[in-house]
Amino acid sequence: MSLVVSSLDENTELHDTLLSVYAGSVVPAETVVVDDGGTDGSCAVLKEAAWRERGVVVHRIERSGVAAARNAGVALTQSPYLLFLDAHCRLDRDCLARLERALSARPDAVLAPAVCDFDSTVYGCGARLIDAELRVRWLPPRTDDAFHPLPIAPGGCLALSRATFDRLNGFGSFRELGLEDIDFSLRAWRAGIDVLAVPSARLAHRFRPNPPYRLSSASRAYNVARVALVHFDGARREQCLRTVIGAPRAAGVLVDAFVSDWEQQRALLAATSSRTVEAFFDCFGDWR
Repeated sequence: MSLVVSSLDENTELHDTLLSVYAGSVVPAETVVVDDGGTDGSCAVLKEAAWRERGVVVHRIERSGVAAARNAGVALTQSPYLLFLDAHCRLDRDCLARLERALSARPDAVLAPAVCDFDSTVYGCGARLIDAELRVRWLPPRTDDAFHPLPIAPGGCLALSRATFDRLNGFGSFRELGLEDIDFSLRAWRAGIDVLAVPSARLAHRFRPNPPYRLSSASRAYNVARVALVHFDGARREQCLRTVIGAPRAAGVLVDAFVSDWEQQRALLAATSSRTVEAFFDCFGDWR
């Protein structure tokens, strides 16, 4: 398994995340940490011999956002299985072992572990869309620990085979942080690729109101508009775009979204889809 971690000014959170990974019963064959234009020096520490001996490689890019950073990280990996992890997590000792076994059983799926907040014992496993702003609500894990379908695999941690990642053409073109996981899960659904819960694989994720770096006030609105244009039709698309109107710099956001490559992406998905977006909402519930 290759681990890809996108990091931006995570300071010691990044190191503690990796320490929890390498304390596991199964460890990655290689780890690529993509330094997404950070300035705090936290990635430089990982170039020391102790981290290199564990197979940790640091790759620095200009700040491009989590989706682009993850795509850049995958390009440097070799293993047939991929794990994407946020840089502020703590993994249970058997988390990777359980994900690896799940990938061996279902290499054709996207897999999501159970996640709790730091200092909490309440887990969620996967999420569903709840409104036109594309906000999500975490789903409670089932008690039987069996694989079961999910609407959304939250991006804090997800696992899949390289073949599945390539089939989905990686993560989409999204700004900074947010909604790349919703787009990825929608594209998986449309391609006939199952998103599955692995509730026995567990980790803690530091949910925080604000990241340790500045975000553009318009980036999330752009990402909402892109998902709407690429995936939705009719009233559903209109509802999403209306939420953008109240965002900062809304006119510029909408112009940027409409002049992007959304039409090409939409046409590509239409040509390769085996399931519809409306069937997704029929299966998992609508936000209305």
